[in-house]
Amino acid sequence: MTSAPSLPAPGFSAPGAAVQPRLYLLNGFSLFLAEDRVRLPLHAQRVLAFLALARQDGVKCSRDALVGRLWADSSTDHAHGSLRTALWRIRSVQQDLVSAGRSELALGASVAVDLQQCRDQATRLLAQDADLFPGDINSSPLTGELLPAWDEDWLLVERERLRQTQLHALEALAVRLRKLRRYPEAMDAALRAKAIEPLRESAHAILIDVCFDEGNIAAAHAYLRQYSTLLDAELGLRPSPQLLDRFRTDPGHAPSGRPAVALPGAPLLSGSAPAV
Repeated sequence: MTSAPSLPAPGFSAPGAAVQPRLYLLNGFSLFLAEDRVRLPLHAQRVLAFLALARQDGVKCSRDALVGRLWADSSTDHAHGSLRTALWRIRSVQQDLVSAGRSELALGASVAVDLQQCRDQATRLLAQDADLFPGDINSSPLTGELLPAWDEDWLLVERERLRQTQLHALEALAVRLRKLRRYPEAMDAALRAKAIEPLRESAHAILIDVCFDEGNIAAAHAYLRQYSTLLDAELGLRPSPQLLDRFRTDPGHAPSGRPAVALPGAPLLSGSAPAV
């Protein structure tokens, strides 16, 4: 038996009610009933994953559309036969994992999905006037790749959608935490965004701002040098003037008299403008 990771249930389950299934798609597929991990063949896993992604967008799937995506290289009869087999395997585990009509399929309403938890948290973080839940300051649910071991064309767009959601949500979280002066958590969220997209300047800008807030001037310069070196090596570019201005002027939250920083292939930047 494998212990299930934590995934908050979206609703209340009365005592004696059926165990709520939990489906995990980040960093690999897994399905849990209570504390027990359920083993399913790959074709059944693909059906559940496809339906979970469809539910995110509030749509049901027609059987024809589903087999057209999952068994595109098979004949119509063979594809529908594969779908029937997959549904039989899924419903033998628990009947309400999938809601099946004559022509449409949907993930069961009782199934909790980690991807939805990630999306819900991101929505709250990106809505500036939304109240945060106590767990929203935890950046861990905003990380993870969507089924990274699967070579599926229908996952390509979904992976990019998730990546963009994670990036924007992590940066929004870092900004909120910085305003609350919770600097270690702000750094953690910004570093997670940087890990997803190392060339993303906005994540580096947040890291630098937090360093200045804490008075860690040397660390701010180190992050700038690190980013400048990477940007030059990968794209032959320099950081934007907006980022460099943080080191030329005092925005009001950082100490004045910042030491100079040397960028690759660039003149020395200092805390004052060069004489003209």
